Amino acid sequence: MAVDRTRTMEYLDQPIEATTMAMDATPQGHPDRFAPSNNLRTWLGGRPERTGSMGDLSRAVDVADKAVGITPQDHPDRAGMMTSLAVLLGRPFERTGSMDTLNLAIDITDMTLDDETEDHPDQAAMLKDLTTWLGMRFLRTGSMDDLNRAIDVAGKAVDATPEDHPDRAATLHSLGTWLGTRFERTESMDDLNCAVDVADEAIGITPQDHPHRPSRLINLGIFLGRRFRRTGSIDDLNRAVDVADKAVDATPEDHPDREHTLNNLGIQLGTRFKRTGSMDDLNRAINIANKAVDITTQHDADRASMLTNLGALLSMRFERTRSIDDLNRGVDVAEKAVDATPEDHPYQANTLYNLGSWLSYRSERTGSMDDLNRAVDVVNKAVDATPQHDHNRAYRLTTLGATLGRRSERTGSMDDLNRAIDVANKAVDATPQDRPDRADCLNNLGVLLGMRYLRTSLKDDLNRVVSSYKEGWNCRAASPSIRIDLARRAAGLLAAKSHWEESSQLLQEAVKLLPAVSPRVLQHTDKQHMLADFAGLASMAAATALNAGEEPYHALQLLERGRDVIAGLLMEMRGDISELEPKHPGLANKFKALRDELDKPADALTSPISNSDTPSWESQAKRRHEVDREFNDLIGEIRAQPGFANFLLPPTTEKLMAAADPDPIVVVNLSSYRCDAFLIERDKIRVLKLPGLTLKDVQERARNLRLSGSAATFRTTPMLEWLWDAICRPVLDTLGLDTPVSGDNWPRVWWIPTGSLSQLPLHAAGRHTQRLGETVLDRVMSSYASSVKALLYGRRQQGGSSIESKSNRALLVAMRQTPGLTKNGILPFAWDEVEMLNRLCPSLGVDPIAPALRKDVVLHHLQSCRIFHFAGHGRSDPMEPSRSCLLLDDWETDPLTAGDLRDHKLYENPPFLAYLSACSTGANEAEKLADEGIHLVSAFRLAGFRHVVGTLWEVSDRHCVDVARVLYKTMGDEGMTDVAVCRGLHRAVRALRDEWVETEQAVRIAEVVSIKTRELGLTNPYWVPYIHFGV
Repeated sequence: MAVDRTRTMEYLDQPIEATTMAMDATPQGHPDRFAPSNNLRTWLGGRPERTGSMGDLSRAVDVADKAVGITPQDHPDRAGMMTSLAVLLGRPFERTGSMDTLNLAIDITDMTLDDETEDHPDQAAMLKDLTTWLGMRFLRTGSMDDLNRAIDVAGKAVDATPEDHPDRAATLHSLGTWLGTRFERTESMDDLNCAVDVADEAIGITPQDHPHRPSRLINLGIFLGRRFRRTGSIDDLNRAVDVADKAVDATPEDHPDREHTLNNLGIQLGTRFKRTGSMDDLNRAINIANKAVDITTQHDADRASMLTNLGALLSMRFERTRSIDDLNRGVDVAEKAVDATPEDHPYQANTLYNLGSWLSYRSERTGSMDDLNRAVDVVNKAVDATPQHDHNRAYRLTTLGATLGRRSERTGSMDDLNRAIDVANKAVDATPQDRPDRADCLNNLGVLLGMRYLRTSLKDDLNRVVSSYKEGWNCRAASPSIRIDLARRAAGLLAAKSHWEESSQLLQEAVKLLPAVSPRVLQHTDKQHMLADFAGLASMAAATALNAGEEPYHALQLLERGRDVIAGLLMEMRGDISELEPKHPGLANKFKALRDELDKPADALTSPISNSDTPSWESQAKRRHEVDREFNDLIGEIRAQPGFANFLLPPTTEKLMAAADPDPIVVVNLSSYRCDAFLIERDKIRVLKLPGLTLKDVQERARNLRLSGSAATFRTTPMLEWLWDAICRPVLDTLGLDTPVSGDNWPRVWWIPTGSLSQLPLHAAGRHTQRLGETVLDRVMSSYASSVKALLYGRRQQGGSSIESKSNRALLVAMRQTPGLTKNGILPFAWDEVEMLNRLCPSLGVDPIAPALRKDVVLHHLQSCRIFHFAGHGRSDPMEPSRSCLLLDDWETDPLTAGDLRDHKLYENPPFLAYLSACSTGANEAEKLADEGIHLVSAFRLAGFRHVVGTLWEVSDRHCVDVARVLYKTMGDEGMTDVAVCRGLHRAVRALRDEWVETEQAVRIAEVVSIKTRELGLTNPYWVPYIHFGV
């Protein structure tokens, strides 16, 4: 490079020396002096670009000025020479910020344009240069007159540039840039829409290999991102990511703008994460932002912005994962960004804001008042450094208000709280009505007013809280998650005033919006995170609807819409379309094609954290977004066909009642307002109020169960009696199931518990030791479902009571010893259990298979089995329920998780039964995801198994053999039918229960069981945890 540069300078120096000699030999005023003077200006003008020498630039300006001076007014080259002089005068501003030379450049260009006719061949170039100088002066002075004129001049430059001219793209790019800049000041959507259109046109006529194509793509991506932030259009956001990705792809690794293209892509991906919650987007954004920082030199003027963007992305990940590593690095990056930004730099406000946010996060995590005080101070400085017209000012005011509110919570300072509310009011006032982030500002204001109301009891504050939340909910362009949260807050306050109808209306709309926070394109873990914030919303909506006087069906439909959302999306894609195929085969084929493409796990995409193949990852992610949109459009098209108006919609009243034929369905709803049982029968739906049941009681008992290690204890018996009194007896009595059954003609009830009640054993409720038949087990057989739609889905998959399958294999897995387990690693009866089943296989008409005990092998054999029986350990993950797993030999490195099973599609050849003889396979200990029913049992159901037997908590290894024996023997006697599975489990559990009652009574009569013995669990009700999910 050094040799090339030296040679280039030699090539420049030689003509400069020769031209200077020619000028010196020509007398002043001689007409022949013009040509060498013009040539010298040209050669000198190229030298500063190579040397960076201000001396060379000054000499070039001097020569150009003299050349203009000796050129006659009517000379045809005079305009070009004046333009060259203006260009040379503009360069010192770029290097030194000299306003004198910039003003002179503008004046000279103005004079040149005034002197020339509109058809001058250089007019477009002169107009483009003038646009640049006016724009630069605006950036320095903030003069809107300059900006408005720059846009006007740029428009004239475009008009003066023929459509086939090679400079037309650059001229359009310039116009788009300044339109976008004016939008930042005025928020004019006309300007922004025009900027997008102009940038699109510029890219459309820019060749793929053009060196300026990346910068033009960046411009378009920025405009699309701004339009998303203004309108909330997810299509604009997805396109912004796509355009930014193309810009990176078009920028060579060694290009000086590489860091800018990377930084812009990181920003767009981060914005999409904030809207959708996709961790893939966020992880890739951080990876890209790291690269941008790494290739930016320490003294680069843009290094601070690169660091700030990286810090902002790290803060998003910290808020999601609470990673201490992200927290520490974020503070460090934010400090470096502030240090790299001069005090008078326009970017200072951004770096200060980012640092203040980080200090606030750290104060929450560590309790440091020093960090909190400094956060208030730094964010306050950021607000002061933000111009009044800057659209970021409102959000920074919001953060300042929130930080002051946090300090008030810690110190009790009313001054801080009053100032926080004043600042929050200013933030709302500074945000246009139709901006998406107005909802965030209103949410913050409502929270702060609520804090003051709790201290002062001022009714005006309370009224303003409600109005703030309601107004925020009505910000239609805001993200669905913030809108739902605002609706829930407002509805709660309205319900407290018994304004049931208004509260119910808000909640109904919020429930309808729930699927928007967990779209199909997200990974399931992201969906879980998004939905966890709205735990209990559907139950709250149903209870409020009942209090508002709505019909039971209407309230029940809200429960169906707002629960089991993730599974519901999968059921939509995997559902039966047999009615559609004969009438509309084209639509059915398109449905299957899109379904198969969309039903590939998002988790299977190329890792966004990997340094390789990121374009491939983004192309796959982009395709998922496209397919999701096509799938939604197709559903709308199908619903427009005669007879398909309810295609994939929640079940109608008729379908709900049909689901209860022949067995009633009981949906138990919990809320702080009221608790009810929805009783669905073949001819009616009614509501039974449960006055003895409270949400608090259920949550407390479920929490105690978790704290006890999810094992049956002595305290289980009182809990079973409480469940009987509060729920099951009144339900069964109302259904007419009020006496014990004699003989074997058992009725069945389907239980659908909500919230924390899903962790408790309704099927085992009762006063068992009294032997009076006051138990569920003595009156009905019990089965469970996560929702009515899940029950209907399973029944549609394969009709009939006797199930024919293409396979006759029984996949038998016995984990007698589980590697890596220090406690209960050996299950001595696991092998006995499988051996027993081996002997029963002939009576069941199946052939036993004993696979290698590895995840990949077991998953492979699941594709072609009729029965899967697992005897071993299961593990429930309370933090991430989709990571709950069955423990095979390779569980420590590659566990067989609920997520793996949920994504394993067996519906083309659905197996009949999965029997999970392991601990906690039906447990979901993640309280905020209780309504999503994410556990191993439901995962096997979603994979395609018609029936699944599992457990709510730890089970006895020895008794597992007894339960399995009775169930399989029943199936052998009665055939492989739906009712045989339920009846077999019912018989087995009743037999164990009877054995337990005998033991319990015997030890009580003998009075040999001490309190200590009971605490050791010697008379624990080991029969309770076994459950059946099926059809």
